[in-house]
Amino acid sequence: MAEGKTQLVAWVAPEQAELVKKVAKLAKLKLVAVGTTNQSDLPELGNTLKVATCSDIRTLATTHDDAILWIAEPQSYEVSLCEVLRRRTTQTVTTTPLSGSMDELVEEAGKTPAAKFIPLMRRSASYGEATDDIEQFGLAISAQCTMTCSSIEGTLWSRLFDAMDFINGLFGTPELVQAFLHSSNIPEEPSDLRGHMTVNLQFQKQRVATMLLSDQSTWKRETLMISENHSISIGDHETTLPQLIADGISSCETTMADAPRVLALCEAARLSCLTGAAEQPSRVLTMFASS
Repeated sequence: MAEGKTQLVAWVAPEQAELVKKVAKLAKLKLVAVGTTNQSDLPELGNTLKVATCSDIRTLATTHDDAILWIAEPQSYEVSLCEVLRRRTTQTVTTTPLSGSMDELVEEAGKTPAAKFIPLMRRSASYGEATDDIEQFGLAISAQCTMTCSSIEGTLWSRLFDAMDFINGLFGTPELVQAFLHSSNIPEEPSDLRGHMTVNLQFQKQRVATMLLSDQSTWKRETLMISENHSISIGDHETTLPQLIADGISSCETTMADAPRVLALCEAARLSCLTGAAEQPSRVLTMFASS
């Protein structure tokens, strides 16, 4: 019966209303309340989804402590929220990575994650298949990783975070990162990244990888890895984003992003866009090591 369903509350952008409906249905959750940053959009959002509204994300998190909280609106998962979220008795999931200054992110990185980032490619079935394949055929020599979405489905920051976590998990930490950004500006923080980005990475033993990332396209996550006399393609295939989010909410898989290392790689990419030169992630990682 409907009343027996686990409850869901969501902090979303107005244009994500349809996405919320699909996820709640696929995850068999009962959506009971929503909130959004722009208060003028709140009444219409509530009417569209036919649920209660809340004007403050902290109030939403605490008042509905027995409901799963999904943070979907870009840049709404802020460092200042983390302690509130850690005190919740029911899980918090987010489709937007942690936002804040690098100093704030560095300080938070060593703590227990306040929310589970979904969908994380390294948590996918195809990643498990890839690791089994690597054990059989050896380390990949090169890879091409594509992660794209629309502005409703996420941000360039979301895709960069997921891609860096994925490649870091397969190849280890790159020695060099060189990135190029097509956007209206190069932001001061990686969490503000929007637009299109390409990234070239160089690892030990001359292994290499490239990334094609965008938040101005359609949903796609696909990686081609090549090793000696063998290649493997990893991706979501026909699985839609709503299904991936629903699966992420329901999953008991505990794999978390290696936050300090991934954040350092993302910052190295942003710095490279700014300087036009390749950056060494090891230099950025020293910030985390000394925190």
